[in-house]
Order: sequence, then structure tokens, then C-alpha cells
Amino acid sequence: MSKILYIIADGMGDLPIEQLNRKTPLAYAYKPNIDHLLSNAACAFPSVLGRLAPQSDAGVLADLGYDPTKYSTGRGWFECLGLGMAPEDGDLSVRVNFGEVENGTLKSVRTYMSKEELRQLEDEINEKVKLPVDFDFKAGEGYRAGLVLRKGGTKFSQYVSNNEPGYEPKFYRGGKKLSFASKITSKKISKISAIKNEAKNTAGLLNSFIEKAVDVVRKSECYSRRKAAGSQLPNYVFLRDAAVGDPKLPPINSRYGHGWTAVAGMPLEKGIAKAAGMSLVETSELEDVNEDLKNKADKLAVAMSRSDAVYLHIKQTDSASHLGKYADKYAIIEAIDRIIFSRAIRLVNIGRGDTIVFTCDHATSCEQMRHINSNIPVLIVNRRFGRISDFSERACSRSPLRGIKKAIDIMPFVTGL
Repeated sequence: MSKILYIIADGMGDLPIEQLNRKTPLAYAYKPNIDHLLSNAACAFPSVLGRLAPQSDAGVLADLGYDPTKYSTGRGWFECLGLGMAPEDGDLSVRVNFGEVENGTLKSVRTYMSKEELRQLEDEINEKVKLPVDFDFKAGEGYRAGLVLRKGGTKFSQYVSNNEPGYEPKFYRGGKKLSFASKITSKKISKISAIKNEAKNTAGLLNSFIEKAVDVVRKSECYSRRKAAGSQLPNYVFLRDAAVGDPKLPPINSRYGHGWTAVAGMPLEKGIAKAAGMSLVETSELEDVNEDLKNKADKLAVAMSRSDAVYLHIKQTDSASHLGKYADKYAIIEAIDRIIFSRAIRLVNIGRGDTIVFTCDHATSCEQMRHINSNIPVLIVNRRFGRISDFSERACSRSPLRGIKKAIDIMPFVTGL
């Protein structure tokens, strides 16, 4: 069977930037290995979720062929599953950010910390925070964590708001749930509220956790050390995307006729891969971009040797965008070309009928430092296609494949080649 390599670079899409000669980071980046593949390539420029700016959960689900409005019960489920917290139906799974607040006003929703600092805060919160229900708290990557309230005899509800500004929950038929990125219009910190009466107890428990966890964090050694060093402070916790149900994704192997393996270091993407029934090559995120990409290239080689379809996730393009670092973003795309694609060219045989897909889950604007409602660039390399001149947002918008109107169309199109 021919092989598929499906690469998703988080938040890679962008808008033209004045300092890059009105080009996007993708268009500006030097990409000789990708350019080498353009002799057998086609491109697409699909929307992800219409007029709404998606989070990564919606974007990755759509890229992998799952309509997020039909399957997502809330990002928290995937996040906690990827952290190894094993949420069950009826548990409440929540995504958590460590951030910084000053005088009740948002300063930052992201306080980046070392793995050691995150583990220290994880231990203290699990030990010192007391709630009337059992819970597990687990640190993730950078500034992220997961929270699972165990059901016991308590019935939880996903119909609660987020206390993280810039992410608004939206509900679909059957209680399906997504949050969407929006411009932060107020930096006032609000409590979590019940959207339906059934969620009043759940909202109360989450607000209690926030209050007690914040108290623990502000009294921690990690906080004291960072304050003495003049570093950004982790003095608040933001919760979003609470989920109570297993999304029950149809197995991707039977759905699309290949045996899939995932190479992903971020908890969310690991969780989606697990929920879809993919095998996982164990890996984690490394702080140095080049070292991380080299590690993922090695893991990619392992995955390609044992599977006929591999999904590879790369995080750093999105991280640079949220920090407004457009020069870092195009440099990361160049590193992806230099490290990942130089290896991919040797692992994938286009002449034999193999396929490479390179795309993103959503666009993240460096200038706005947030996810935006924009179509995403998609490159598909296969011997059935002729030459295209470039891979960029503009090139994809000018001559897109007709069969890919939405991101959920990518996977059925590719597996049907």
C-alpha cells in the first residue's frame, strides 16, 4: 500500500506583514526542499469553521477528517486524555493555563515556565487544594495543564463559561461544544458562570478550584523565585473548554483505510490521536526548536518504518505567532523545510504513489497575536499532479483544488488518491 505523510504545522497560516515585504512568513521563508516537491503537487485553500476563528482542537479534528461540530464534546477531553489522565464519561475535563493578573486585570494568559517549575506547581496543587469531589491536576507544556474532576456521585455539566478572555464557548446539536478565539475586548477577570441552570454546581466547583489553586501558586517557592528574579509571574489559573463526554471518534484506520501512527509532543494533539485510534510514537516537546525538529524527524523515521500513514504535528509556528515574532515564525518554517522535509524526501517515494500533505490547523496572525478567521494553505504532493510554482497562502488561493472546500475535505480527498 502507498504511504501518506500528513504534516500539520500549528498556526502556520498568516496575513501579509509589512516588514516581510507584504508577504506572509510562509511565503517569505526559504524552502528549497518543499520547492523540490512542487513538480508533483497541488494546493488547496479551504476554510476551517466558516466565519469563526478556530482553536487547535477544531482545526486538527477537521484536518483529520472529523467534523468538530459533530464530534467535539470540548477541548478539555482531548487535553486531559493526551496528558494521560484517562478521563471517563461523566468526569469533567478542563484545559488550564497559568497566567498573570495584576489588580484584577489581565496581564497575560500565558506564563511560560520550565518543566521543573510546572511539576512543582502540579505537586503543590494536588497536595494542598481541597474540593468536595476528587480531582487530578497535571502539568503540560510551557504554561498548560489539565484538570479532571472525578464524577463519583456528582453530575457535572459542560454548559459553563471560560474564565480565560479571548475564548468563547459555542454549543451545537447534541451538546457538542467548541470554543472560538476572539479579540480580547475587556481585560477584567470574570468568574466562570453557568450557561444553563444544570451547570451551577459545576461552575461553583471550578470557581472554588481557581480560588484555592491561585492561593497555592502565590505562596509557592516557584512564585517566590520568579518574583525575586523579576520573571513573569504565574499568579492566576485560567480554565476553558470543560467537557463531560467521550467524543467517540470513529476509528481513523477503518474510516480511511490506512494504519495511522502519530508523532506529536503536545497533549492536545496526542489526545486527538489517541481518541482517533492512532498508534503513538512517544515524544515530548524540546525547548530548542532545531533539537525538537531533529527529534521529531528521527521519530518520523521510526513511524514511517512501521506504518503506512503518519500524522506529524509541529507546534512552534503557533507559539511564535502568539508572541508576535514574525521573524522567528519564518525561521521556524525554514527549519521545518531543512530538517523535516529533507528527511521526508528520503522516507516517502512519490514515484511509487506515496503522498505528502503539509498544512496547518488554523491561521495565527503575528500582528494580532491570536488565531484569526482565515482559510488555510494546503500542499498535497502526489505523482498524479503536475507542477505548481509556489506554496503560500496567495498561491493556494489562486489555484485551489476544487474537491477541497473545507478542511474536513482534505483527508477523504487524500486517501482517495
